[in-house]
Amino acid sequence: MIHLNRVTEQEFDEYVAFMISDYAYEITKNFNLTLQSALEESEMMMNDLWKDGLLTEDQFLYNIEDSETREKVGILWYGLIPEMNQAYVYHIFIDDLYRRKGYGKKTLEKLQSVLKPLGIESIGLSVFGKNEVAFQLYKKLGYKNTRISMELVL
Repeated sequence: MIHLNRVTEQEFDEYVAFMISDYAYEITKNFNLTLQSALEESEMMMNDLWKDGLLTEDQFLYNIEDSETREKVGILWYGLIPEMNQAYVYHIFIDDLYRRKGYGKKTLEKLQSVLKPLGIESIGLSVFGKNEVAFQLYKKLGYKNTRISMELVL
């Protein structure tokens, strides 16, 4: 079982710095962008989505903790889109040490149980094409493709 615990201001600042570089790296791996362009895009995205820091309306960032050991195993960021009764998972990250042990699955199931009573009818997310492990997990949990982007690098 897992527990979701809101991050502190310090953890938020550390996460934003991590996310800017990590997302930029993923962009360069999956798209034909330079690292500099990817860093700029990533920073712009984070500044836009978290315009008021942790006080940004409808944005939520949680530490994922093992309920028994109380160890932090990862982090979950999602947003709400109230006008669509939808949530969007921007990022779910399980630390290397805890991967492939069911924490991702448990986190998404926990999120469903938190959101359903709020009237949220669906959860959206995106997965990079090279992240086959995450793609298979989402399929296993019942997520369906709503769009597919493809690219041929010349």
